[in-house]
Amino acid sequence: NGLEQSQTIVGSNKITHFKHRYPIPAYLVAVAVTNYEVYSHTVPNNGNPFEIVNYVYPEDLSYAQSATPITVSIMELYSNLFEEYPFANEKYGHAQCGFGGGMEHTTVSFIGGFSRTLIAHELAHQWFGDKVTCGSWKDIWLNEGFATYLEGMVTENFDGEDLFRNWKQSKVNNITSLPYGSVYLSDADTLSVSRIFSSRLSYNKGAMVLHMLRKKVGETAFFQGMQNYLDAPELAYNFAKVEDYKSAMETASGQDLTEFFNDWLYNEGYPSYEVHWNQIGSQVNIQVLQTQSDPSVSFFEAPVPIRIVGTLGEVEDVLLDNISNGQYFSEAVGFIVDHLEFDPDVDLISKNNTVLLSTDENMLESAIKLYPNPISATLFLSVPEDVEVSEIQVFNTVGQLVFKRSTYDQSLSFQGLSSGMYFVELNTNRGKVFKKVLKK
Repeated sequence: NGLEQSQTIVGSNKITHFKHRYPIPAYLVAVAVTNYEVYSHTVPNNGNPFEIVNYVYPEDLSYAQSATPITVSIMELYSNLFEEYPFANEKYGHAQCGFGGGMEHTTVSFIGGFSRTLIAHELAHQWFGDKVTCGSWKDIWLNEGFATYLEGMVTENFDGEDLFRNWKQSKVNNITSLPYGSVYLSDADTLSVSRIFSSRLSYNKGAMVLHMLRKKVGETAFFQGMQNYLDAPELAYNFAKVEDYKSAMETASGQDLTEFFNDWLYNEGYPSYEVHWNQIGSQVNIQVLQTQSDPSVSFFEAPVPIRIVGTLGEVEDVLLDNISNGQYFSEAVGFIVDHLEFDPDVDLISKNNTVLLSTDENMLESAIKLYPNPISATLFLSVPEDVEVSEIQVFNTVGQLVFKRSTYDQSLSFQGLSSGMYFVELNTNRGKVFKKVLKK
């Protein structure tokens, strides 16, 4: 760590003295000794240059020299996106090591190879992990989820949107390979090294949740929030908890992010979406339904990206602020719609999504839920927030009115009614809906 101060030869030994002037987390102090070859790259840093010093095995020198120059470009990208390299008064570097992967020791990452992805990940930690360090293993997202997302940002900025989309898709595929798991760790989770460093949850889901947050608050607020987090005097060269980051993002965006963090960080699973749509004149009517892979979340709030594609290839992208199940949206377009595409750029953690052309009646029918069915005594109704129920009528199988309600009740009592089939008619601001229920 830090800058080399001196080398002293004592007989057949050499003593090298380094000095590090920044606060350093104890687990990031490191020493490596072998017959390294040493070379460096210079980072211009707006007229305040510093070196990237590489310590590599002699047999890998040629390979390393061809691979490490990209570190300068990645350093400049991160500095432009967030802030100046946090240890610019000293150096950055790599020390080749015998284990796979890497370890983000302050000012010099131990590194098992020189792939661009690994270089990008370990360098990202100098901001997210070294300057601001996770306050507990529960908060490992602040280290590993962030560094993984910065890998993706390198792909986004260096390779373009198509490869970035592929990167996101690979993460989502891995995240949704199992129906459970949260980014934030429980007390019990912290006893398991494999859970703390779960590639599916701490790294990949953590990265995609950060991307979703970026889409939710917008580019300006997202990067301002990241800078605020890094600059906070109580966090810089110190420790942070997830709630500290949440506070920084809420201040930058002006949004209450409690529900987002509860759904995507603290609880488990992911949503599957069913989108119904139709076109009436210039209006495209869209209904968004959702199921959840894990019962810890009753509904995932998230902006839902939809691409509206016309018969002549016209395209309009919309972002639906989906805050309730079965929610309706109406978008004005100036063309005949051929089809809708769900989340075309892979900005959501989701799986098994479907898009269906539906009549308005079918959309309403799907949105209103009656449960349980069959029932013993009480029937519960679930109605989207933007659907207004003015009257509820219940009929028997011969068409006789059994009872009605002139105001919307979330529950109906069937206590005392005979067993058999009943028909529930709901009059709403979007039309009538008929449902069958069986009384046991």
